[in-house]
Amino acid sequence: MQKISYEQWNEEPQRRRDVLAVIAAAITLLVAFVLIMAVLFPPIKGEKTGVPVSRKISALNYPAAVTQTIGQPVGGRWTLPTSVATLGEATFVLDTGNNRILELDAENRLAATLDATIDERLDLRQPMAIATDGSRLFVANSLDGEIVILEPSGTVDGVMTLEGRPGDRTPRPIGLAIGTDGNLIVSDADNHRVLFLDADGHTVNSFGTGTRAGGSQGLNVPGGLAVDAAGYVYVVDTLNGRIVKLSAQGEFIRDFASLADTAGSLARPKGVAVDEKGRIFVSDGLQAAIEVFGPNGEYLGVIGRQDPSDPSAGSIFEAPFGLSLSGDTMMVVDGVLGVIELQLSEPRSSSGAGN
Repeated sequence: MQKISYEQWNEEPQRRRDVLAVIAAAITLLVAFVLIMAVLFPPIKGEKTGVPVSRKISALNYPAAVTQTIGQPVGGRWTLPTSVATLGEATFVLDTGNNRILELDAENRLAATLDATIDERLDLRQPMAIATDGSRLFVANSLDGEIVILEPSGTVDGVMTLEGRPGDRTPRPIGLAIGTDGNLIVSDADNHRVLFLDADGHTVNSFGTGTRAGGSQGLNVPGGLAVDAAGYVYVVDTLNGRIVKLSAQGEFIRDFASLADTAGSLARPKGVAVDEKGRIFVSDGLQAAIEVFGPNGEYLGVIGRQDPSDPSAGSIFEAPFGLSLSGDTMMVVDGVLGVIELQLSEPRSSSGAGN
């Protein structure tokens, strides 16, 4: 083996830097690989860490059939759709990737693009949720910490800037619902609170500690929201993997489900909807499915199997997010596949749980 003198080694500083750069890059790639594997393939046993802890398949199927899939609107294109609202014959899809709202007609044709070209106040920055009170639209404009109120034409009626508390981060609304009193309920992801607003946009009640928490006191990144006919509020507690039920005044009632990807649990819940019988539908991004629960939290089954008779069949979804429910028709916004419309059927039994 040839010996290299100190002088020869010292004459090649660039080579040494290149070697060190390669070593650093290899270490970075190894760390990134380990982190990715920890998320995708977590241990079977462990504490709640914000990732699923097991990988089992539900054998209980909730009856639903796909009636149509809108991969892209006719005459238009969206990027990363996240939420949907219907108003009359029009369907409004939140095109989060392009910071705008696309209006579709009854034939799924692009009828209008609602953005700052219509009204400069409709300058959206990562909008995450859209809702309607039957006459107007409400948009959670997350990066600006505000709720934008607009007419179906795209004209802005007003902007509600969310109020923070001393020491809070700028509010980041990602969930939105209309209460039975007509006032807004908003999930503030960065401050881990659900805000109950009055007609002027002021916070009159809230739930959450302002930091990551759980149990009956707090939340860990609240997301989708839904309100039932009695006024109860259902909150997607994203990183706790559960649904929290609150009173119309923001008081804790109960919770159900837990963080995992077993039957009746939630891995990464996103959207929520409640039907007239009090059944709760939850979209799960990691499980690529809709999980269904009864009014008391009992597990009723999963929606999304390509073959409902085969528990191991693949999913019809890829990245289900926002949900909109009207009667027995559900619209699922999938960030990859577009908008999927489902016809729900009455389950054979609405009691019991399956694994």
